[in-house]
Amino acid sequence: MLGLAVWEVELAAETGLLLRLPDRSFDPLSVRAALDDLDGLRRRLARERRCNATESAARLGVSVQRFKRVATAAGLMPVAEKDVRKYGRVLHVVYYRAGDVDALADHVRADAELRAASTVVVREQAARKAAATRKRNAELAATARAEVERRRPRPDAGQVEVLVWVVALMRVSGGFSGPLKRLRYVDDPGVEQLARLMTQARFRPDELGAMLDDAFPCAGRAAKDLADPDEVSAALGVPAWVVAEHVPHVGGHVPASVLRGLAEDSPSWLLQARADAELQNAVVEVERQDAHRHAAVLGSAARATARLSDASVAGLFGLSEDVVRALRPGSGRWKSGYVEQLMRRRPAWSADEDAAWAEVERRQRRRETRERRKWERMLGWRRTWAQVFGVPLAAVPVKVGRPTPKAIAAAVAHPPPWATPFRRPGG
Repeated sequence: MLGLAVWEVELAAETGLLLRLPDRSFDPLSVRAALDDLDGLRRRLARERRCNATESAARLGVSVQRFKRVATAAGLMPVAEKDVRKYGRVLHVVYYRAGDVDALADHVRADAELRAASTVVVREQAARKAAATRKRNAELAATARAEVERRRPRPDAGQVEVLVWVVALMRVSGGFSGPLKRLRYVDDPGVEQLARLMTQARFRPDELGAMLDDAFPCAGRAAKDLADPDEVSAALGVPAWVVAEHVPHVGGHVPASVLRGLAEDSPSWLLQARADAELQNAVVEVERQDAHRHAAVLGSAARATARLSDASVAGLFGLSEDVVRALRPGSGRWKSGYVEQLMRRRPAWSADEDAAWAEVERRQRRRETRERRKWERMLGWRRTWAQVFGVPLAAVPVKVGRPTPKAIAAAVAHPPPWATPFRRPGG
């Protein structure tokens, strides 16, 4: 009759556009009024339509995030909420009235204008800040350039000064070549400070290359005549860092001419350093020997306390010392841990003297049985070897290996001395 979908009729009933009676039928008068003004009903029904956040943002032509921000600022209240299971999880969906959403158009325009104005202000502030930063960096670069120029080595500069300059240049430019590769990872405060200045000066790559080309030949010759820290320590008998405190250096590397001079004519500070080093070595050696002796004493004490005498064990079990001596374990020593286990278990032989001697006899019989079986087994092996090589039994050694197939094949290929003369099996 009205040409509406079922959900539209339900929405009209929920919003009061159509009156529903207790028996869920509709009031004829409200239906007649709707028929008389069907276009007006459709417009009012469109304003009552429920929209989620995505649909509401699409109606206003903005993003979902902006719609939520504007709705919160305007105090827009939802008309319904429900949980929807989608994509394997439960989503909480909020619905708004379409008419209320359309009323936010002015708020959206105001929000856009406010954000545009804020963006302009922020950009102006960022531009002023960037200009101030560029000005400050330019001033710092000019100051750093002046300081770098002041530290540039003069034609009469020493080897170490030239090397510090070139190593700092290479570290800033990022490349080491030739004899200066050995100085790539030197830890020198002068190099680090000069490299920081050069970085702050903001030299262009061509400027760094020009400065490096000017000083590289002299630095290459100086690097070849340079002793590393190990050579310095070996030649002077003191750590390289001690020498570096008194002579020019690059990360502990000292010119060879300076090293030869120190070795030939040692100054007082070097003699004192050697004496201190020898004293320290002597102290370390004494401490090492003391520690070794202390460890030896502790070990001896531990071994002594870990073993008990026959008399002590006899006193613990109430037996004679002779029977305890005969009952010693295979190691021949009564260890404290083993005795503690016996005290807890209380074996049958610890009951009295007769039981202990019976245990001694049992162990003796077991040893004899074990020896007899071993002798019989070895005798069988000897007979097998005698048959293999066709020699008398007496020629086979008393102690001989087991005649396995692999052992027999190896022995036939390389006969032992006692197997001559011999015959091969089946020969």
